[in-house]
Amino acid sequence: MDLLTTILTCSLYASDDAVVRAIAEGPSGKNPYLVLDPVADVAETGAPPLPKSEAEATARAKGLMTQGGRPLLGLLELLPAWLDLFGRPLSSAFDPCTNIAIGSAMLSEFDHECAVGARSRGQAPLLARVNRRACVLRRYESAIGSDDFEEVVQLELSVQRAATPSIENAPIFAPVTGPHWGSDQLLVLMPLAAAPAAAGPTLMP
Repeated sequence: MDLLTTILTCSLYASDDAVVRAIAEGPSGKNPYLVLDPVADVAETGAPPLPKSEAEATARAKGLMTQGGRPLLGLLELLPAWLDLFGRPLSSAFDPCTNIAIGSAMLSEFDHECAVGARSRGQAPLLARVNRRACVLRRYESAIGSDDFEEVVQLELSVQRAATPSIENAPIFAPVTGPHWGSDQLLVLMPLAAAPAAAGPTLMP
């Protein structure tokens, strides 16, 4: 499944899909198994090996949390606390659709806060739109505690090129490898069964 199709299918921040894509392609490097501790990973002399599966990523995240770390997880660099907020297990951070759904929900929340702030300051609509993206990214950066996050995402946005999604790769069409797709379990693999024949009247001989 390609990244853009996943974003268009799973994102809850429809007003700015470009930002969602820039986060996933920039800071995260399109790595769904990203596990980054901004403090520990900078302090270590050698970078730890990158997880290559959900199980490896979950184990590394749990290890960092046991040591008091605050890891950032998956494509949109989620905080473990955000998974708790949406009632999702730690391993779900490494499902691209769930990760994008939760991360984009937080972006949408920050966007609302920025919009309210712009209205309270009486900004002109055009200026409010220009400043709103930067405001959202600053709030996201502050929440996850990752230095230079906004700068990296803005740089990614400046070089972002148009891409075409492939609808055949959307989660609703893709082979399901687990019990559900996404954060809301609406896309569930349902077995097809023939409808039972309607019972008709019994004919007397």
